[in-house]
Amino acid sequence: MQSLTHQKMTMSKTSFPLRIQQNERIRGKRLAEQLGVSENRLYAELIHDGLLIREQMAYMAKLREIAATTTTKDALAILANASDTPPAPTDTY
Repeated sequence: MQSLTHQKMTMSKTSFPLRIQQNERIRGKRLAEQLGVSENRLYAELIHDGLLIREQMAYMAKLREIAATTTTKDALAILANASDTPPAPTDTY
């Protein structure tokens, strides 16, 4: 398996025809113009952001699944292993 750094360095852009409704295309063109970016750039960023959101939703669903099957006793056992030292000054919310 390739390292993440190697994958980032070798990532290339590919052509992908996007079929969308005409009214959405008009909205996209208008928004791209308002933002001062190309229509292609707008769609690329929307896809990127949408993928991140969906990945986060899947991660949260997995956490909820784990939480639903974890007993209070198991959770407290994990917390008992936590250090009693106060957080470092650089730890923030």
